Amino acid sequence: MTDQTREQLVAELAALHHRLGEEFFASRLRPLLETDLTVQQLRALALVQVDRDSTPHRLAEALGVSAATVSGILDRLTAAGMTVRTPDPDDGRVRRVTSTEKGNEAIRRIVAHEDDLPPDLLDELALDDLRALTQGTRALLEAARRLAR
Repeated sequence: MTDQTREQLVAELAALHHRLGEEFFASRLRPLLETDLTVQQLRALALVQVDRDSTPHRLAEALGVSAATVSGILDRLTAAGMTVRTPDPDDGRVRRVTSTEKGNEAIRRIVAHEDDLPPDLLDELALDDLRALTQGTRALLEAARRLAR
């Protein structure tokens, strides 16, 4: 193996990452196909995740729908145990919308691809490759944490 420059390694890693994603594409669609949530419910739940806490007004604007439509979406998400609405501490007329653990899990399962690597896939790796992959994954996680600060 020849010495590769940083740019070459980054480009190869990006290409490999893309190809690996393609290999798992069908299995990653399964949670989306199995959900009972509508597209609008998924979008609302995702917005609540991004905002960490939102309002019906904010959701209506972001979704491009009326307040009545958002109310219906939130009624169904709340009935499913995925969101909760609480009074705003600064203005009791306003309701704050937050995601429950069930809502968090639903979005993660569908969007974040938190599926485990298939054990039989990891069994295909030589021990040295498994060690290198583990070390590289730790380094990626640490770099992601630094960027998030």
